[in-house]
Amino acid sequence: MAAPVVAWPDVTLLATQYLRDRLGGVQVGSRIPRPRPPEFVVLRRVGGPRRNPLVDDARLDVQVWAETDERAMEIASLARYQLGLMPQHVPAVRQFGEDAGPNLIPDAPSDVPRVLLTVVLSVRGAVPT
Repeated sequence: MAAPVVAWPDVTLLATQYLRDRLGGVQVGSRIPRPRPPEFVVLRRVGGPRRNPLVDDARLDVQVWAETDERAMEIASLARYQLGLMPQHVPAVRQFGEDAGPNLIPDAPSDVPRVLLTVVLSVRGAVPT
């Protein structure tokens, strides 16, 4: 008997929607906005394995741009904190983990302050009925 097909949530969409209401008006999305605002956050899934038939460990890069190093780190710290609370507020998200903590990496082409962190959101899939 074949294993059932599992419907997985779009983890990037879940995380961006979740953060939009929690970052005090900072623009959050999955692409660099045009035109670029002074502050914004971009989340992208960059991998992560399926742990078992129903749990997917999605690895997301969280990139934060701001006008100063301090402000970029402040937004990144708030995003990190809020993503850590996702399992309490989003039923599909079962666990939060970090792959790499906040790291200041200036955006080379524009020399704008940027912070990068990588998180893991473990999500539960569902078998469609």
